[in-house]
Amino acid sequence: MGGVLRWAKILSGCSFLLLLVAVMSASEALDDSAPFLDPEQFNEAFVEAGSSSSVNLSNDRYYLALRVTEDGEDIPVELRLTDSGGNDCAWEEPGTLSIDRQISPDSPIYRTVRVYLPGESGTYTLHNDATDGSVWIVDDYAAQSEMLGSPSVLLMMFGCCFGIPFGVVALILAIVGWTRPDGSKVEVSAEVRIMTTEEVYEQYNGEGPVEKSVPDPWKGSEPSTPPVEEVEEEVSNQSWENWDNG
Repeated sequence: MGGVLRWAKILSGCSFLLLLVAVMSASEALDDSAPFLDPEQFNEAFVEAGSSSSVNLSNDRYYLALRVTEDGEDIPVELRLTDSGGNDCAWEEPGTLSIDRQISPDSPIYRTVRVYLPGESGTYTLHNDATDGSVWIVDDYAAQSEMLGSPSVLLMMFGCCFGIPFGVVALILAIVGWTRPDGSKVEVSAEVRIMTTEEVYEQYNGEGPVEKSVPDPWKGSEPSTPPVEEVEEEVSNQSWENWDNG
């Protein structure tokens, strides 16, 4: 458990530092990216209502058509993109990532109304058949490439892209470390008394303890050595006489 919580602390610290770097560089990053987000400053073509304009498009890029919207209301779109032969080009609806743009609180709100992916590189004609509202064609790939050339934008993106995942992983590790049971082991030793033969016999036959009338042999007795009597051999005169007489 200690190792999991230690990694959670390390990752949470890294997440805090990365997010701090992102916050500190956010102000400068927004200032550097503002010219590339403003379609009036960075665009491929500008077409007023009821007119058309030629534009050079590449088949390895994607282009956004933006219009000014007021109070977030829906805008009627009457755009046509034709190739050199006068054929209409295919287009796609904006995705969820194509959010409205507002450079400053006093600037207008720009909304993406069309996404064009040319099949071939060449000169195309954009027709704005609406009676009101101008249209800007923006090379979004080129705009993003220019923004990534700013160090402050890179720092902000680096801090956000790594700081948030590190924080999520640190939170998950902390929850796992707090909820996982302690792995410490408790050793329990039990003393088992060995039964004697008599106790086994009594338990097997269901008898109670038997009173002993005769003490156990060798119990309480001390080894003793019987006295050795010295036997003196009596040598009779008769034996000596028999010895002398041969």
